[in-house]
Amino acid sequence: MLQSILSNLAIILLFHLSMSMVMNHKKKIPTSLFQITMIIVGSVAVISMFYLPIRFNHYWVDMRMIPLIFIAYIHGWKKALPTLLIASVWRFFMGGAGMVPGILFGMIGPTLIALAFHHRSKFNKNYIEGIVIIIACWLFSDFPIIYIIPNGWEIFKSTAFIRGSSFVITATILYMFITQDRQRRTLNEELEKLATEDPLTNLFNKRKFYEVVHRKITTLQPKHFLAMLDIDHFKQINDTHGHLVGDKILVLLSNILIKYRNERVTIGRYGGEEFIIYIGNSTNDEAKEMIEEIIQEIRSASFPIGNSKTIQITVSIGLTEMNDHLSLLSNVNQADQNLYMAKRKGRDCLICR
Repeated sequence: MLQSILSNLAIILLFHLSMSMVMNHKKKIPTSLFQITMIIVGSVAVISMFYLPIRFNHYWVDMRMIPLIFIAYIHGWKKALPTLLIASVWRFFMGGAGMVPGILFGMIGPTLIALAFHHRSKFNKNYIEGIVIIIACWLFSDFPIIYIIPNGWEIFKSTAFIRGSSFVITATILYMFITQDRQRRTLNEELEKLATEDPLTNLFNKRKFYEVVHRKITTLQPKHFLAMLDIDHFKQINDTHGHLVGDKILVLLSNILIKYRNERVTIGRYGGEEFIIYIGNSTNDEAKEMIEEIIQEIRSASFPIGNSKTIQITVSIGLTEMNDHLSLLSNVNQADQNLYMAKRKGRDCLICR
């Protein structure tokens, strides 16, 4: 019996490891393939336990419902119901006297119970709720023992402690593993965000901007453009209204720029009051038109600074068509030179060479 329990536990932990690996590569996998892979992993785990039953006297059980419960509780019906269907069909064709109650009480019932709690699941160390769900599912799955099997109540009493404790302990171990894995993944996402985004504006930082543009240069055609944008007289804004107002202006300006972001347009904060814009798969006229539109929208916008007061700002922009024979940094330098020409010309304008 102990060996069978450990075998079921090993399958469940392998199920968790496989699901974790799939989740870690979620961003690299097409959505449809990701969904199918999750369903396959869950189905294989459930079906595997059909062949490794745990024997209590003359009664054979397994822990098939545990993967189903967690898939339903965490991922919802889109993954749980297909997994349930595949496992149920497989169990149906296996046949046997316990086929119908095994499907109804051992899989369908527990899955539906877990689905009822899915919308409330934050999965943030809510161990009590998880244990309650596991106990409820275990009691539901063992319900046929009492009323279907001869002398069922006596069998239930003699097996309840071992079976119940093995379910709760196994499920709790899995719950802890999943919780820790989700916390690790969340922390990694936060660290990645800190490493790639400007914390004030949520735009790409310089390093991430360069990385993205390097990749897009090889995929977007026919022409590429870089623009450097600088807020005019920003130091005066900071000196007059304070740095908190200056930060607010940067955020509001970023919100304007974000509206222009798409597959062809990448925007980053270059540093201080400077922003950098990449425009791919464009023509000279299209690139100039977009930059002029940005200048006009910023020029006509009112930026609140508190106490119902607003100010107007302007920007200077240097635009350059990227030269394929120069490095990215050299092209950035050319856009930067055009920016300084715009400033020397009187600001609030676009220089393109």
